[in-house]
Amino acid sequence: MRRWSPILATCRWSPAPPIFPLATARLPDRRWRHAVLALALAAAPAAADIAVPPGAQPYVALQVKDQPMRARIALGFDKALLLNLAPAQRAGLKIFPLIGKMTFKDPLIPGGEALFRFNLVRVAPRGFESGRMPTVWVDKPIADDADGILSALALSGDRLVFRLGPDRPGARRYTLPRKSGGSASMAARVAGEKLRLTLELNSLETIVNARAAEALLAAGLVRRLDKVGLWRPFPGVALPFQRLEAMPGATLLGLPIRNAAVRITEAEARRIDARAAAGTSTELDDEDAITVTASAGRAGGRKPWVLIGRDTLNSCSTIALDRPGKAWLLDCLFDAS
Repeated sequence: MRRWSPILATCRWSPAPPIFPLATARLPDRRWRHAVLALALAAAPAAADIAVPPGAQPYVALQVKDQPMRARIALGFDKALLLNLAPAQRAGLKIFPLIGKMTFKDPLIPGGEALFRFNLVRVAPRGFESGRMPTVWVDKPIADDADGILSALALSGDRLVFRLGPDRPGARRYTLPRKSGGSASMAARVAGEKLRLTLELNSLETIVNARAAEALLAAGLVRRLDKVGLWRPFPGVALPFQRLEAMPGATLLGLPIRNAAVRITEAEARRIDARAAAGTSTELDDEDAITVTASAGRAGGRKPWVLIGRDTLNSCSTIALDRPGKAWLLDCLFDAS
């Protein structure tokens, strides 16, 4: 059994296998191929705006082979398309030979495991350039509001702007460097740990795993509260968390820490609050949720990750993907609370 990356936001997708033909392979001369590619790039839009209704999700219509689909746009993982099984079957998608089908286990998957199928597929988002991209379809539902989830990095253009609301007088520009040009994630070093941070419009809270929480606690940025809740990253999944209270002035990458929470086990949730609603996680794989100690934390558990959720992002009027600058640009106005 293969282990799935703990969250979509921490996934890294490998580049196209070299055996896949170039889209321009029929052109007989490499110079002609380069000329056509240069003309295509010159004609590509430099910027695109996507309006996002307050509190809602961004979506895009797309064509996968000859099938029209609708995908939720996610800011937190690298260039890829993730599909529910039914739309992938409608499009007649075939797996990549030999390595295109694997079973992964993780508590984030309904039932604890799922079969993942993979290939490079030509995808055409409406209003953007089409192209081949890593496409994964899963035999457990990953989206109940769309046919799948598309990475924002899969959309063409030097600058992609998500407009979450009207411009706010007095808003500040936050520049969050990405780890590389093709990566959606950012990095911050806290208390000797290197945290991987991503933006997640589909989460009401900022969610951190156990090792990230240990670093935030050690740095004096947060403290634990005796309050628990459930994080629902995918349909049929409810993972318990413990609320964290930010200390005055606490920030990550300059953004204030707001309504944060740390992944905990079912047993820990019941210990904190006997009335806590049961989640779907099991003891099979709780490395993101163990109660980490200073002695054991860096030796065990998954690498520290942070999902910056709506608690912070709802204070932003725009979120822009700046490809040339390798950064996310956020225009936000945070209240004094």
